[in-house]
This record gives sequence, C-alpha cells and structure tokens, in this order.
Amino acid sequence: MTDLRLRGAAGVTAGVIALALTVLVAVSRPELYEWARTKAEERDRTGEAVIFAWALIVLPVAGLLQTPVARRRGARIGAGWALLACYWLFVLLLVPVAWQAEGLFPASDGPGRSGGVFGAAIGLVLGTPVYAVVSGAVFRTVRPEETLGEQVRGHVSGVVVLTSVLAGAVVGLACGLGFRLPASGAPALVLPGGVLWGLHAGAALGYVVAGRLQPSPAAGRTTTATARTFARTGAAVFLCCLCVSQLGWVLPGWAVAVVGVPAPFLLFGCAVRWEWLGRWVSFRTVEVPKGAFG
Repeated sequence: MTDLRLRGAAGVTAGVIALALTVLVAVSRPELYEWARTKAEERDRTGEAVIFAWALIVLPVAGLLQTPVARRRGARIGAGWALLACYWLFVLLLVPVAWQAEGLFPASDGPGRSGGVFGAAIGLVLGTPVYAVVSGAVFRTVRPEETLGEQVRGHVSGVVVLTSVLAGAVVGLACGLGFRLPASGAPALVLPGGVLWGLHAGAALGYVVAGRLQPSPAAGRTTTATARTFARTGAAVFLCCLCVSQLGWVLPGWAVAVVGVPAPFLLFGCAVRWEWLGRWVSFRTVEVPKGAFG
C-alpha cells in the first residue's frame, strides 16, 4: 500500500510541476503563444498546444520522480525508460497529425473554432500513455510466473487497446460531425452512434495489434477472434446509424436525433432476441491484460 501511495504522490507532483513549467514557457515566450493562436487559417489552437506541451513535459518529469519509487519496489528501470521514450515519441509524432486533423472537426461556436471538442479529443487520445507513465506503470516488476518480456508485451497491449478505443471513438465522433449527406441526418451519426461504432472499430484495430504481441499462438488467436467480434459489431452499428441518417432527406435534424439516439441501443436489444442478428452484433466490454497497469 505504501508503494501505491508513493506512486500516486509522485504522479500528482509530476503533473503539477509539468503544468507550472508549461505556464512558465508560455509566459516567458509569448511569441510561441501568439504563433499557436494565429497559425493556420487563424484557428485558435492555444488549448491544443498547451495540452501537447504539458504532455511532452510531464512524461520525463514523471519518469524522474517515479524512478526512485520503482527502485524501491525492485522494478526494471531501463525497460521503463525505454517505454517512456516510446510514449514521448508517440506524443511528439502526434503533434503534426493533430495539426492537420483539426479541420475534420467543424466549427460549432464561431469561425475557426471547434467548440472544445477537438481539445477534448486530444486529451482522450493522449490520456492512456500519459497515465501509464505518470502512474509509474511503465516500470515493471518481474513476477515469478512471468518474464520481463511477457510483462512488457502485456503492458504495451493494454496501452494499444485503450488508446485505439479512445482514438476510434474520436474518429467516429469527427465523422458524425462532418456528415453532410444529408446534413440534417448528421445527428444519427454523432451521439451515441458515432462514438459507438468508432469505439468498436478502434477496439478491433487495437486487438489486432495486441494479438501480434501475445507470447503464444493460442493467446494471439483468442485476441484476433475478439478483434473480429468488435469489427462486426462496429460495422453493424455504423450501417444502422447510416440508414437512420437517411431520414434527414425528409425530416428535420431534431427529428432525426429523436430516432437516431435510441437506434444503436435498439440494435443491441434486437441482437439478444434474434439469433441471426446476434451473430453480427454482440455486447462486449474492452478488457486489457491483467496487471497491464499494475
């Protein structure tokens, strides 16, 4: 229990220090702030820039603070810092991708603004790798029944699955927000439809990658089978929402929303009653390898 408290205290301290350093950089270099605010079609991207700056700072700071805690519990320091470096590089490479992807999020509260949706999306996608480092989960303690390699693969599998799920939900939401055929049918593909089909599609992709990381062929086949289940369900939810959205040709947007919001849940309910539909649509929770974040 003491180790958990130390890890928690180190993580919270790292978050506060990183936030202070981010503010210090913004205050000491106002030209960077102005550049982020006015760059690319005068979109205000200050919030997203702050999120990325904080993430890039908090990862090494958390690693430094979690290292003595990891030594205390006998964890592998070198492997932990290797994972940390990979997550830091992931965040860095995501910056130019996000810079271009913001255009997929249409303005909702004024010219050139995405109404905070894009900033929330960035936070969700970065959340899992940042949590893995801030919580000290990257520093693995080898258990007698597992080798270090098996533990690292399990940890990376968990991070990949959760990151893919959140990224998929964001992609589904973005596709719904940008739907224009017909424009009044977009509510059927936003909430909850867009998030649901995107979440399932992201889970399918995450489990495919996780299957490649499994130490045994049997475990890999099980993970791949789970990926197929999520892919079938995601495709069915997407087709359901797409069909409902076509009501937008004859109904206003609010009426499409009234029909579209319960439609995915009715699909899951019908899958329980009808066996033929149950082969395509099934409710499954996202699971990560045991101890992936322990």
